Amino acid sequence: MVRRKIIKQANQAHTITLPIEWVRQNNLDKKNSEVELSIQDKSLIITNTGHVSIKKAKLNIETVQNTEKRGLWNKFNALYAQGVDEIEVNCRQEISSVIVEAINQDIGYALISHNGDTYIVKDLGGGNYSDIDEIFKRVFQMVLMFYDSAITDIFGKEKETQESLDKRDAEINRFCLYLQRAINKMSYSDQIKGRVLFTYSFALEKIGDEILRLWRTNIEHKVKKTAKIKEIVDLSRKGLDLVFDFYYAFNPDLAQQIHNLKEKARRIALTIDKMDGATSKFLHYAIQIIEDSADLNLLNLMKGL
Repeated sequence: MVRRKIIKQANQAHTITLPIEWVRQNNLDKKNSEVELSIQDKSLIITNTGHVSIKKAKLNIETVQNTEKRGLWNKFNALYAQGVDEIEVNCRQEISSVIVEAINQDIGYALISHNGDTYIVKDLGGGNYSDIDEIFKRVFQMVLMFYDSAITDIFGKEKETQESLDKRDAEINRFCLYLQRAINKMSYSDQIKGRVLFTYSFALEKIGDEILRLWRTNIEHKVKKTAKIKEIVDLSRKGLDLVFDFYYAFNPDLAQQIHNLKEKARRIALTIDKMDGATSKFLHYAIQIIEDSADLNLLNLMKGL
């Protein structure tokens, strides 16, 4: 937290000074540099709309066992989503291959040097994070396409394998992380929209995981799909599609339509009896997708009202 005095000028304008560290980090110490100002209730937000500051972090690791790899992957993913551009990793153990595997989901990250116990990971992608809305749209469309592919395979030839399914899921997770990174790299002048987008990124990743579980259950158990189960899956897909429409064309009536689809799916589910364990699990994931989709109504309303 930085406190600054307000200075009243002769022409009744009021000025404050900017922290020199922030100015230098954002390359604003040049003639005619500009920033964007936005007012949010009691807050005045100053945003650098040009160059993005470089963020660095350090990781000190004793050793990496096979059981600890997941924890290391999560640390890299968290730093990536935070917007960190360079990570210095210190470890006495040779972990080059572990690091390369850990950053595989992080678009732009690469292991660029290894000197003794020190490893340097940098973002070489040079990503343009300014068009967050376009990144968000691409991620949402990927989730919709993922569900379309799942429905086509589950109720069609059922040719998909677990291996190919995991690759599809990994791609969605990569872009969800990229969206989270983009939001953190660029301070949204509209705070509410920024928070909505960040929450949305996790919600879309969760829905993608539910689709993955639905699809995986069918691959592993060859679930018996009845007409009622197909109807519930179709309702959940339609609900997710309406959420996408609601986001881009603010219409509160769509919130009621999505709610109605959720309630209809619930009612149909209650009429299905004599299900085996696999079918019950499959149905749970289908219902969860429409439940999660309906929950996004609140975020759409927050953004639009």
